[in-house]
Amino acid sequence: MRQYKHDYFHNLRKTHWAKFWIFLVAVLAFVPLTLSLQKQEPEGLKFVAGRVYRLIAQSNVQWTDTGYDVEGEQTFSFSASGGISLQVGNPMAYCGPDGYDLKTIQQPIQDMNIGALIGKVVLLISIEVDEETGEETRNEIVEIFYIGSNRIVSMPISGRLFLGINENVAGDNSGRFTVDIRLIDRDVQNIRSQT
Repeated sequence: MRQYKHDYFHNLRKTHWAKFWIFLVAVLAFVPLTLSLQKQEPEGLKFVAGRVYRLIAQSNVQWTDTGYDVEGEQTFSFSASGGISLQVGNPMAYCGPDGYDLKTIQQPIQDMNIGALIGKVVLLISIEVDEETGEETRNEIVEIFYIGSNRIVSMPISGRLFLGINENVAGDNSGRFTVDIRLIDRDVQNIRSQT
């Protein structure tokens, strides 16, 4: 009887260890799958106060990712130059950063000139990946603002800064705007607000 009890408990321990290892392997195989379902983008570059950054806003794409992250309520000075055509081959559709004197419902900021330089800040909440198709769904908060040729803008939210053209159909555009961006030092902002 003693030998039987010993074998029984010995086999029971082996069974538990086997179940434990199977469980551990299953968990370790599941963790990378779970992590791949929620992706995050790498952090962007940071602006340094007082330094001028020269960036390009292409007119033939909806938005140009600057690669820089901003913080809500940071204040920036924007100065833009250059010109774009809102329709390739049409000399009447040429404009500068303030846009063409026309407003339509088919543009991101409807009460500003079409073709004007605009910006947006995108706060990425998450990226979900469909297991079967690999298709990504971005959950984000977006704030769009007017820039034009020369403007000081306080960032509405934290996130990635994009530059764009105030037009929804960008594929037939040509040209670009050169944009000088400068983060205004908070101390300078405080002095200006006190005077």
